[in-house]
Amino acid sequence: MTTRFVIRFDDVTPGMAWSKFAPFDALAQELNIPYLIGVVPDCRDPALSVEPHRADFWNFVRERMARGWTVAQHGHTHHYVTAERGLLGIGKKSEFAGLPFAEQKEKLATGKDILVREGVWQPVFMAPSHSFDANTLKALDDLGFESLTDGYGFYPYKIRGLLAVPQLFSKPIGFGFGVETVCLHVNTLSVGQIDRQVATLRARRGSIISFPEALKVVAPVPLIAPLVRLASEVALKTVRSLRG
Repeated sequence: MTTRFVIRFDDVTPGMAWSKFAPFDALAQELNIPYLIGVVPDCRDPALSVEPHRADFWNFVRERMARGWTVAQHGHTHHYVTAERGLLGIGKKSEFAGLPFAEQKEKLATGKDILVREGVWQPVFMAPSHSFDANTLKALDDLGFESLTDGYGFYPYKIRGLLAVPQLFSKPIGFGFGVETVCLHVNTLSVGQIDRQVATLRARRGSIISFPEALKVVAPVPLIAPLVRLASEVALKTVRSLRG
């Protein structure tokens, strides 16, 4: 057995740190790496505007999708409006969790409409700050979303009608089984961190798969998947609690 990796980039917006993303983009083109990118349909979060806005942003997204990258809808505006942790109990703020169903569905539908208009919508959702609740999932299901990039464990699992691929780490660990989604935020990476990540991805290229491929990964023994999901949830929540 071997670990398979999905490489995920959050906060993909016109004003992201394109200079920092450039090495990852070049590596993807060189080695044909199928990234998973979380695109904010209508970014209103000033913290995500760190470099001059890219005029050809939507063309960039369309071109990368044509190369096999997966586009996940990363919220709507990325503007946090509640302090809810959501079902996963990870983030301390949310764009969606805690809001009424109708309001959540309207926000998600508006974001989806933008991506559809730009020709880049795919039925994949990425929650800002990993925070969503039952209403979010119901709205996503109603709107035709099929999968989610989030959660505990090492194998895809069903959650309220959606198929989720877990996301636990910010760098490849490799426990020798299952699938790991590596979550990267280029806006906050240093030059040294970028160099190390690029070198690691190059070395791990043979184990990197696309998000659609990750959705098909199954545990060799059915009982293993829920057990490792529970174990990882308890372990990570304990670590976060100790860290405060």
